[in-house]
Amino acid sequence: MFSKTLFTVLFIAVSTACFSQTSTYHRYIIEFIDKENNPYSVTNPSEYLSQRAIDRRTRYNIAITSNDLPVTPDYVEQVRNTGVKLLNKSKWLNSISIETDDSLALLEIRAFPFVKSSAPIAPRVSGKRVSKQNESISIAGKASGDHAIDYGKSVDEINMISGNSLHLQGFRGEGMMIAVFDVGFFNAPNLAVFDTLFSDGRVLGWWNFVNGDDSVFYDGTHGTAVLSTIAANIPGVMVGTAPESSFYLFKSEDPGSEYPIEEHNWAAAAERSDSIGVDIISSSLGYSRFDDTTFNHSYSDMDGNTTMVTRAADFAASKGMIVCSSAGNEGTKDWYYITAPA
Repeated sequence: MFSKTLFTVLFIAVSTACFSQTSTYHRYIIEFIDKENNPYSVTNPSEYLSQRAIDRRTRYNIAITSNDLPVTPDYVEQVRNTGVKLLNKSKWLNSISIETDDSLALLEIRAFPFVKSSAPIAPRVSGKRVSKQNESISIAGKASGDHAIDYGKSVDEINMISGNSLHLQGFRGEGMMIAVFDVGFFNAPNLAVFDTLFSDGRVLGWWNFVNGDDSVFYDGTHGTAVLSTIAANIPGVMVGTAPESSFYLFKSEDPGSEYPIEEHNWAAAAERSDSIGVDIISSSLGYSRFDDTTFNHSYSDMDGNTTMVTRAADFAASKGMIVCSSAGNEGTKDWYYITAPA
């Protein structure tokens, strides 16, 4: 009688604790122990990598290893069968992100022998969008100096990195594939500076890793601005640094909140970029402090090996991609230091 009562009390206590946790957090990262029972093999990479991705590895003499293998599909399916919603997968971090408010499902997942750990990383997706506004780029700021191209408003940034010299030699990004990670690319298809980008079919694809759909053009003006510095192409108005490149546009940042799940989103976007054969990742995102301060990174976490997003960036670079990451804007703020993954 005593043992039955004790078991019941313990079960209720555990369930209550889990319910309390899930009432606050609904999104979790589930890390797996291994990649056993995986149908994919390093000897047949064309099953999970594009030919362009394989060619990049060959060009730089990069071996295909177990971290290139997708997460074991059976592990993912068993987790999904508990009734949770799958958000994103990361083969490099050997983990998935899920959404659930079912404490019993979490208990079941944690009991799987192939699960290494589980931890909350965010409430439900905020669903908030940044304010929408009409955007235009005025015809002003004509280029100065002896340039074959009239850079308009971008003349200073081009000169700062000697981009004009590269452009005059014919290096304008042709044949390069760039993935831009940001908070969104509001109204990009309708802006004149991107006319040739879209009409030439050089926006090869896009995805929203926050919501799990293709809605990237409805909010997030920051990504539009970043893209313009690279891809804008109206002489006399604005010309970007690589106006003849091709692009993938990935939304990994939630504009309505700041939680570690965005680092996992970033990892998923980086892995998608690798798999499709991207050459360069341009990411103007950084992580240090979060809406819930218990998730905050410490300065010691900025060691290049600790945060999820930094580990993902390391993997991305190790696969032969150039990862261009902003340092952040924290120099005059409490954080002060550069942010991860920079």
